[in-house]
Amino acid sequence: MADTSLSEKKAGLLVWQVSNLWQNKLRHILKLNKLTLNEYLVLESINELKKFIILLNQNSIATFSGIDVSVVSVVLKLLERKKFIKRTIDKDNRKKTIEMLSNGKKTFNEIYPLIIQEEERIFEKLQSEKKNFTNSLKLILGKKLRISANKN
Repeated sequence: MADTSLSEKKAGLLVWQVSNLWQNKLRHILKLNKLTLNEYLVLESINELKKFIILLNQNSIATFSGIDVSVVSVVLKLLERKKFIKRTIDKDNRKKTIEMLSNGKKTFNEIYPLIIQEEERIFEKLQSEKKNFTNSLKLILGKKLRISANKN
């Protein structure tokens, strides 16, 4: 069947529509917990990075999440006001270390499974092509691909 609309012909438009779908589905879950998508992504980044980094800072969160450092700065202030995180001045007065507080951990742990479940619902249509799809998006963004051997 021939492509019948602009949105079926333009790869960029399709990526945009998928991004909007993903954001809308996640925002619906987050709204119930009074969190924005950026706040959630920063919390998820903190949760992941704490497994590898002891003194976590704004730059490491920005690099890991792919969110601009100035946006991360604003989001950290909001999360601090909500008592989800605590920022303390490190040895270098220009840097603050970030720690997730119990309220942040509790909220994150409640939301995380719902987000994972929703993402699985969105992308389950890709079936075995999900890894190829993800790698294709990484290629477009100029990111390195990590190829792992099949484990049979």
